[in-house]
Amino acid sequence: MSTAALTALDRILVILVAVSWGLAGGHAVVSRQAGPSALLVVAALLTTACRVAVTAALASAGWWFAGEKVLLALPLLLPPALAAAVVSLPRMLRGSFTPLTFVFPLAAAYAGVAGAAISVGMGYPLAPYPSVVLVLAVLGATAATWSMLTRRGPRGRAWRVAGAVVAALAVAWTGLSMWNARPAAALRLSPTGSVDVTELRGPAGDAVRRFELTAKPATITLSSGRRVEALTFNGLSPGPALRVRQGETVEVRLRSELADRGVTLHWHGYHVPNGEDGVPGLTQDAVREGGAFVYRFRADQPGSYWYHTHETPNLALQEGLFGTLTVDAAAPEGFDEPVALHTFGGALTVSVAGGPPADGTAVRTVAAGTPVRLRVVNTDNLPRTLGVSGVPYRIAAVDGVPVAGRVLTDEQARLAAGGRYDLVFTMPSRPVLLAAERAGLLLTPGSGAAPAPAAGPSLDITRYGTSGTRAPERFDRSYTWVLDRLVALRGGIPRLSHTVNGQVWPRVPPALVRRGEWVRFTVVNRSGELHPMHPHGHHVLVLSRNGVRAAPVWMDSFDVAPGEVWEVALKADNPGVWLSHCHELSHAAEGMTLHLVYEGVRSPFTLDAHNHPE
Repeated sequence: MSTAALTALDRILVILVAVSWGLAGGHAVVSRQAGPSALLVVAALLTTACRVAVTAALASAGWWFAGEKVLLALPLLLPPALAAAVVSLPRMLRGSFTPLTFVFPLAAAYAGVAGAAISVGMGYPLAPYPSVVLVLAVLGATAATWSMLTRRGPRGRAWRVAGAVVAALAVAWTGLSMWNARPAAALRLSPTGSVDVTELRGPAGDAVRRFELTAKPATITLSSGRRVEALTFNGLSPGPALRVRQGETVEVRLRSELADRGVTLHWHGYHVPNGEDGVPGLTQDAVREGGAFVYRFRADQPGSYWYHTHETPNLALQEGLFGTLTVDAAAPEGFDEPVALHTFGGALTVSVAGGPPADGTAVRTVAAGTPVRLRVVNTDNLPRTLGVSGVPYRIAAVDGVPVAGRVLTDEQARLAAGGRYDLVFTMPSRPVLLAAERAGLLLTPGSGAAPAPAAGPSLDITRYGTSGTRAPERFDRSYTWVLDRLVALRGGIPRLSHTVNGQVWPRVPPALVRRGEWVRFTVVNRSGELHPMHPHGHHVLVLSRNGVRAAPVWMDSFDVAPGEVWEVALKADNPGVWLSHCHELSHAAEGMTLHLVYEGVRSPFTLDAHNHPE
């Protein structure tokens, strides 16, 4: 059974454990019927044994998947459960219903409820303060139950004392948690350091290429004729395709005509200086209506990239504030175009130069023998499955970085949210179809029927490359990011959240690095959802996935599926205070965001009512 399936099974078992012990103890107290009570205890013991077995299997997949169960949940549960088997069960079978008959099943029920709280509210790693609270709560509830069953001392006094202790601890825990998770209106990130992010800007002097982008609402028309209200750059979505030559200095002036929100430009996957990264509250203030901001950087990193707003991106990007960025190492040959995948009004579209977003299949005429490079960009929150049919092809670059790999025929490749694949082939004398699930791009030499969409096996991109950068033999630092789905306090309110190491943004401790270091990150997905992780300002070299060594591939957006463990290496060569987050942007907005901070670098900006980076 996969780790993801075991995790899902454990979530079911943790509820069954609490319910089964509650039924066993409650039925014995109320009915005092030997047979049914004994059967309920046996059922609860079997459920407990199943959880122990699943925990052991999860531990074999990695301590991250079982740590809180082994250290807290099971130590709370197993003693009363074993006592129920040794003491309570024989008494039930004899029909001897005494306080010792009842207290252990009920104590196991309290421990089961605590286990459920651990599962939905704590995860990994364990937090000491709430762990102590849960232990004391279970012990207090057990002691109060024993007092009530034996009626020792003044009636109800022990119950009231134990209840008051548990309530006081719960109030203290909630109060401290709410204070730690207070709204970040006055929270200033990385206030100390000798270098300010505003000093980490692009080159001064005359720019070779200048662009102006104005964010404004507009109505766009899809290829089907359907009209969609969108947020646009220069009245277009996707915005203008920015295309420059390697070595040119680029200047982009951003203006805003948006009355209800700010806007920035983040250069997704491009290693711009930190002050040009476009993260409100971290590298700049969001541009408000009537305002402007100028971005400058040297285009020394060839490849396929894209830009989008990082002010409330889960809303504004999805409404259309994005475009493509292509940096050519040499003059492009043949049919060489960015292809943007985006969902408008519920319809997946394909956008390519020379036409509107196609909510169906876009068609372009390409002469036979023409070199073709399709720079596919996934601007959606979800992965997209791509396939090329009608011609053998290669993936020439992943996330803008060249990769050497075998020729593919009918295989499909999943493209992570935010990711890019450069697909290359020579145009044959028959049509070729790039299928992207419900949309596509048909290239035709002028005649012939469209081929059927590719239906071959799915390609593992971590096993595709055949040559490239070798991983370092040693690392200067190592960090672990455990991704989970837990109830956490966001803005002082308990909410189901996407967490990193049990915390939500902006409370996730940053990864501190020093320039020139190699840093290893272990990314563990304990949740039941896919997380495309995206570190700003850097690519990562994939080392392994689920313990299997990866082929050489650099990525800036990599999909960590439920139950998976990725190891990646990052070269700290771009100083700054950088955002890292899940590019399923609703997950980022619900807490799955953290920071990579270089020693000695500070940010003067504030997360406030006008700066919403997620």
